[in-house]
Amino acid sequence: MKKILLFTLSFAAANVFAQELKLETGKKITSTTTTSVNMDMGMGGQMKIDGSTKNLIEITGSDAKNYNAKSSVVKMTMSQDGMGQTVNFDSDKKEDRETEVGKEMSKLLDVAAAVSIDKNTGKVTEINKKEIVADDTNPMASLMGNGNSAEASTAAAFFYIPNGKKVGDKWADSLNEAGMKGLKNFELKSIVDNVATIAVTTKAKGTISKEAQGMQFEIVMDGTGDGIILVDTKTFLVKKSTLNNDVNGTLEMMGQSLPITIKSSANTVFE
Repeated sequence: MKKILLFTLSFAAANVFAQELKLETGKKITSTTTTSVNMDMGMGGQMKIDGSTKNLIEITGSDAKNYNAKSSVVKMTMSQDGMGQTVNFDSDKKEDRETEVGKEMSKLLDVAAAVSIDKNTGKVTEINKKEIVADDTNPMASLMGNGNSAEASTAAAFFYIPNGKKVGDKWADSLNEAGMKGLKNFELKSIVDNVATIAVTTKAKGTISKEAQGMQFEIVMDGTGDGIILVDTKTFLVKKSTLNNDVNGTLEMMGQSLPITIKSSANTVFE
């Protein structure tokens, strides 16, 4: 009898996860992400960028396989200090939006992008994708925008735990984002009150090519990351995530090669 009870409890624990993402038309999900980036390019080329971004996801309908939604950035703040410049931006301040930097940053605001969300995997695809590029005076700042795409910000709201996984289990997934390719490793650390704690580690390499102020440059990077994701096991919805990254590489520009290190952190709360 005791063995049967243990087997039953074990089987139940392995299948506590939703089989399909459940969302209602009209549901709104907001995410607020605070980021901190410290860069060192040697020879006094230090830079610190702190920022906050608020995204809104609204479910607009569904079909047999996908949910339809619209995703937009509704608020942004940024503080950049380094390389002889200090730049501040707050989208709630009219005077900030009228500066040269503010006009470019504002191009990312209140632009509703249509996305589809796979009910079975949480995979997000932007429909009729349009690239919006802010012509920032700091070429490195363009790296900050990768996480603000409609696909990335919407995908971060959902996390699919493979069915049958139990506390202590590990699994992996490929990583292919913004020119970086590698591997993501996950471990289910605990489940308390239907909230799963997932530990994630990443390792990736790649090259990012950019253009700023008429100059072409490339950043060759090798990075590692770690973090924690809290997921509602009944809905696939993420409640909170904390992610940290360390990157070493080189900046290739105008025939010169400069060593570069980047340390970043991102904390996101979903409501």
